[in-house]
Order: sequence, then structure tokens, then C-alpha cells
Amino acid sequence: MVSFDPFTAAALADPYPQYRSLRERDPVHWSDKLRSWVVSRHDDVTAFFRDDERLSSDRSRAAKFRGPRPAGTTTLRTVASDPPAHGPVRALLNSSLGPRVRAVGPRVDELIAALLGRIETAVERAVDGSALRGEVDLVHDFASPLPINVIAELLDVPPADRERFHAWSHAVARGMDRFYSGGDANSGLLEMGAYFHQLVEARRGSEGDDLVRRLLGARYGDDRLSELEVVAMCTALVFGGHETTVNLIGNGLLALLRDPAALARVRNAPEVIDTAVEELLRFDSPAQLISRTARTDFAWHGREIKAGDAVVALLGSANRDPEVFAAPDRLDVTRAPNPHVAFGAGTHFCPGALLTRIEARAAIPALLRRFPCLRLGSTPPTWRPTAVLRGLAHLPVRVD
Repeated sequence: MVSFDPFTAAALADPYPQYRSLRERDPVHWSDKLRSWVVSRHDDVTAFFRDDERLSSDRSRAAKFRGPRPAGTTTLRTVASDPPAHGPVRALLNSSLGPRVRAVGPRVDELIAALLGRIETAVERAVDGSALRGEVDLVHDFASPLPINVIAELLDVPPADRERFHAWSHAVARGMDRFYSGGDANSGLLEMGAYFHQLVEARRGSEGDDLVRRLLGARYGDDRLSELEVVAMCTALVFGGHETTVNLIGNGLLALLRDPAALARVRNAPEVIDTAVEELLRFDSPAQLISRTARTDFAWHGREIKAGDAVVALLGSANRDPEVFAAPDRLDVTRAPNPHVAFGAGTHFCPGALLTRIEARAAIPALLRRFPCLRLGSTPPTWRPTAVLRGLAHLPVRVD
């Protein structure tokens, strides 16, 4: 009998054997641990993302979370809202985010160069004979600060305020394993929201081309975002943009460092970086689980899903499905086509996908060029104890 629990030490270290068992033995599985239905095959996960009629993206509608809403509670429109509310909000975000992402491209290269320069300087200053000479933590020193700084550039957040985003983002990530119901998530979201509320108030009606002002001024016909919706949008962009990118770069670099042939291919043939990034997204996806709520009763592979049931899609499992990907447990940086679902699909396809790809396509080759002898360090990598988002806490490497 299959029993799915993504929070065991073994699953946090390597979730893929458990995913394989689900795909083969119980592809629509009731998990007592999650109190949710879990789908694991690629075709089912793709259908999950495209089924707006039977599945709601509002997790709070699930029976397991249901309770009285506080008096005066209002529902904000976000990019996670169900249609028809989703359409105008997505259009307002795209019209604001697209131009800023295109404009920030050259700045990404500058931010990468600055981080690599700091790593090089830190190594050069290491004490002779130290066991750590030439060793750095690529998550702390590179993968994590890059997306925070890029997002801060988009929002024109002062440099002195950016460090706080790290703590808030990690707090929300920890809370996601309780599907946003934990104290860590609530605290991180509230503090980040309060910060952006002040920022929105300060920039309302002022001139400028940052993303905050663009969102405040965006129009879709007669529609526009409320100030609270702008605050919610900025909060979601910081969290989503940071966590996805840091995990892609960290997980991806570890996969390459464990596969010398793939590492050499990416280093020596920069033209493969586009397919390589897509493969890294597939191979060890930054987001592993995503939840929906059943709107109505329906059957799925003989299982009876009831209205109000939570339904979870395993992105990481779908991306290792042998029915879709040849040799799915092998890293192939030239794999094409590569129909992974790391960014979702359908109506709620990740709005930050382009920015994450831009950062990874620039960051990984730049790092490998700057440090051609890059290799794993003396201390093993460690994973963050989170199952919804999969990412490294530390990635020690030697760069000498």
C-alpha cells in the first residue's frame, strides 16, 4: 500500500523514489498526511493545471481549511484568482511587468558580475593554509542575493531594505509546507505586506518607471488595481521571484557539479544554455507541489473527488514521468523537446517565468566562465527542510 509523506527525512533529501511509486501504483492517491488527493503523472498534472472549471486555485476553499471568515474580510484579486477575475489582473500585471523585465536585462549582467567579484575577493583574502581557502557557499553568496537584487531593481527598493526580503521570503517558504497556514508564513507575508503598503503610499501619484508605479498606473479598459491589490502583487512577486530563481540556480548547479560531462558541456558550449536551463527546471524543480480545491464532485481514474477536497499536483513527479521523458532520472542538458511543468501550465502559468529564465541563463554561464575549476567543496550540500519548495540551504564549492 502506498502512503505518501513528503516530509520524511528521506523524502526531503530525495523525493523522486516516492514519486515513482505513486505514478506506478496509485496515480490519484489520497494522502492522510496532506489530507489531500495527490496526482503524480504528467498527463494528470497537465490536466490539473488546465481544469479551471472543476478546480479552484483558491486553497482556502478546501474543506480542511474551512472556517468562518472574519467580519469585513474582502477578497483581493491576484494572479492566483479564478477566472473571470484572473483575466484583468493578469493583463494588468503583464503590461506592467513585461517592459520592466526587458529593461532590467543588462542590469542582471551587472549584478552577476558584482557578486562574482565579491566571491573572488573573498577567496583571495582567505587565510593561507585554511581548510576553507577557496571555498564558498554558492547559495548564500550567489544564488540567493541575485534574485533579491533583481526584484529590488524592478521595484526600485533601496539597497538598505533588501536584506529583509531574504528573511521574509524564507519565512513564507517554511510556512508553505503547511499550505500558508503556519505562523512563519503569516508573519513573513504580514511584514512584507506592511513594507509594500508604505511604499505604495509613498509612490502614489509620483513620477517614475519602477514596477510599483507601473502597477499603480496600469489600466485594462476601465479596470485598474486597487492599492491593496498592488501591495499583494508586489508581495507575491518578491516571494515567488526569489524562491523560484534561487532554487533553480542552486539545484541546477548541484546537478551540474554532480555530472562532470554535463558541466563541461554547459561550460564549453554556451549555445546549449537555453536547453540546459529547461532541463535543470525539469530535473530538480524549484516548486514540487501545488494545491487546488475541487469545485464540484467528479471522478478521476476511478477515485471519487468531492467538492471541497484539496487536490495536490506533484510537479517534480510529472517532470520525471518516463511516459513523457526518456531516461527521466538522467540529466540531459540538450533535451528537446522538454514539456516540463516546472512553471505550471494553462491560466495560471507562472508570470515570473521569463525573469527566472533570464537570470539563470545569465548566471550559470557567467559563474562557470569566472571559475573554470568549480567543484563541490569539502562539506556536503544541505537541503532546506521544505517539501513544497525544493531548494538548498547551503552549497559549499571550491572555486580555486
